[in-house]
Amino acid sequence: MANESFEVWQQVLANAERLKTSSLSQLFNGDKSRGQMLSKTLSDGQSEIIVDFSKQLIDQTALKDLLALAKQSKVLEKFAEMRSGAKVNFTESQPALHTALRAKSTDVVNVDGKNVVRQVHDELSKIQVFTEKIRSEKKFKKIVNIGIGGCDLGPALIYDALQTNQEPDIECLFIANFDSTEINLALAKCKPHETLFIVSSKSFNTAETLANAQIAARWLAKGLGVQTDDHQIADQFVVVSANPARAAEVGVVAANSFQIWPWVGGRYSISSAMSLAPIIAFGSDVFAEFLAGMRSVDDQMQNTLPEDNATLILGLIDVFNFGTRRFSSQAILTYASALRSLPSYLQQLIMESNGKSVRHDGSPTIVATAPVIWGGVGTNSQHAFMQMLHQGSQTVPVEFIGFAQLANVDISSHDALVANMLAQAKALAFGDARDEVGENSIEVHRAMPGNRPSTTLLAKSLTPRTLGALIAMYEHRVFVYGVIAQINSFDQWGVELGKTLSLEIENQIVDKSEVTSSIGQSGVNDTSTKRLIQSYRQMRRKK
Repeated sequence: MANESFEVWQQVLANAERLKTSSLSQLFNGDKSRGQMLSKTLSDGQSEIIVDFSKQLIDQTALKDLLALAKQSKVLEKFAEMRSGAKVNFTESQPALHTALRAKSTDVVNVDGKNVVRQVHDELSKIQVFTEKIRSEKKFKKIVNIGIGGCDLGPALIYDALQTNQEPDIECLFIANFDSTEINLALAKCKPHETLFIVSSKSFNTAETLANAQIAARWLAKGLGVQTDDHQIADQFVVVSANPARAAEVGVVAANSFQIWPWVGGRYSISSAMSLAPIIAFGSDVFAEFLAGMRSVDDQMQNTLPEDNATLILGLIDVFNFGTRRFSSQAILTYASALRSLPSYLQQLIMESNGKSVRHDGSPTIVATAPVIWGGVGTNSQHAFMQMLHQGSQTVPVEFIGFAQLANVDISSHDALVANMLAQAKALAFGDARDEVGENSIEVHRAMPGNRPSTTLLAKSLTPRTLGALIAMYEHRVFVYGVIAQINSFDQWGVELGKTLSLEIENQIVDKSEVTSSIGQSGVNDTSTKRLIQSYRQMRRKK
């Protein structure tokens, strides 16, 4: 961290310490314009998201210093560099060009002398032709999407979310887990002649995806009465990958394949062919609107003045809440059942991106990094974990997400739903202190202290465009945090060690020879794993 940025960071820490003695009640009573001044609008003229962060434990002084930190850290300049193709993923010597996936066809972003935007739009044209063919033929009733991580969470989120306003022409099922129970239950709902399989993997080295693809191919071959290498199998398989040739090498033969690129991470691939399943289900025009919503936020993030930049400010509040170690987890509460997949999606986006502890120069981070992300759907959460949020010993900042209009809902029920969302935010902020009572009084147990921070995001409706804008906003908040913390938000080396060790352990499980106690390169005499492998082998053999 440069000297100037370090000095501003010390002021940010001082603000965090100062605000420990402030309460949201005091902050609101001391500033009648707080609700207006600490709200921004994310709008492109067609969709709008109101961003109210006035219930965060922050004031104008702290916000001013956070904006100064963003300026000193050159957040917006670095965002522009990322969009133009700079190799921001330095450990893998790659750009991070998820924004190019929704760029206008007239834009130019060169990587190694090639305009990648042209490549993206060529692929979008191929997807449109394929999608229209599948939809018009009406042969397939089910799409089974096989992938994990970003190859599963992103398309599943779009599919769930858009069913609010759109009737899918084809039902989509999503398979990720190694546990074959998941795919077997899904296949029980399908008929072989009516099922299309989409196998998505950036590298096609992902063990879970390969295992499930093989199960699917065997099921389809049995149902069709052919061999797994028959052309009928290939006709009902589609591959999405940065390495489609690898798919064939590992036995996933598909008549059609679509491209993603090494410069797009899996968790940032939602605006690519990785979302082929919902594209087919809803049509290319709907996906185009989704991309337009993402692009509008890309442009606003880059071109809006910092003090009016909703996405930048939200990213800075994330830094203020978690980078200063004030809080360690964040709850995402969606008051729309269509967004029930969003907390899981954001877990990967935020925690895989910013779950790092080493800065660009190899030194330990000064800024604490990713919080634990969790959440659920309102009002279900009010009958589950909201008790802890209101009265527990940990303070957890909450993000409320709601909509003024949702399709196919009862109006009075929806009014009650939104009222519950606003009431929870109010109760968290201001509590219910009660009068002074003796410590043995029942009133002590009923008191809620309040002063629990939250942000409320309120949009008119859950359209494809609004969904795209919402997701892009979270992507760029991750970027803001990564720049401030000086980490690489675009690699995930922590995922790789477990994969390597799992292969070694699997070999020892199936090998009948004696289990060794040292696994991998750690040099540790791991008697725990040895004993567990032995126990598993014994239990597996018993009837």
